[in-house]
Amino acid sequence: MFTTQRTILRAYGPTDLPLLLDLLNNPLVQNTLISDPIVPRNHRFVTKIEEIANEALLYVIIEATDKSSGPQFIGAASITAANVKNRDVMLGIGLVPDVWNQGYGTEVTRFLVDYAFKNLAVHRVSLGVFDNNPGAVKLYKKVGFVEEGRKRKANFFNGEWQDSIYMGILEEEWFAKLKEEAAATSKES
Repeated sequence: MFTTQRTILRAYGPTDLPLLLDLLNNPLVQNTLISDPIVPRNHRFVTKIEEIANEALLYVIIEATDKSSGPQFIGAASITAANVKNRDVMLGIGLVPDVWNQGYGTEVTRFLVDYAFKNLAVHRVSLGVFDNNPGAVKLYKKVGFVEEGRKRKANFFNGEWQDSIYMGILEEEWFAKLKEEAAATSKES
């Protein structure tokens, strides 16, 4: 189990599968994560969720710890091997819409990027995001990701085409960012 300032990142278990199915059945969430048609997923999709979780280098359930009712499920995140030889991983995160724009995504993404570089010895962290999700694009840029490519009109949703944006951050960029942040913090002290 890992902790950030306001979250717990823990291993998933069988009792989490209904929560994950609910998350992935939310049309707002589906639209941000997959290019498949937005359709309700039934109980058989649980097998796919387990497969994804079991094949990931890291798959975590995200719980908010700053809620008055105690730890609350707010999403899931993963780091999967994209290219082992080149030490490239893919980052994925899905949060319940109720907590969007509250900083949880930034907090968890920062932790996962740091974890990938410091503990998984990767060279780069990659991700994909649709351009109809400007909040996520802003979050990823804030963390240090840069746009590396764009597949134009790659996803059709709600009568409109969306671009798929490919972003990445290299280990030297991450460590330079941490060094800059530490220097800025020490100047403020």
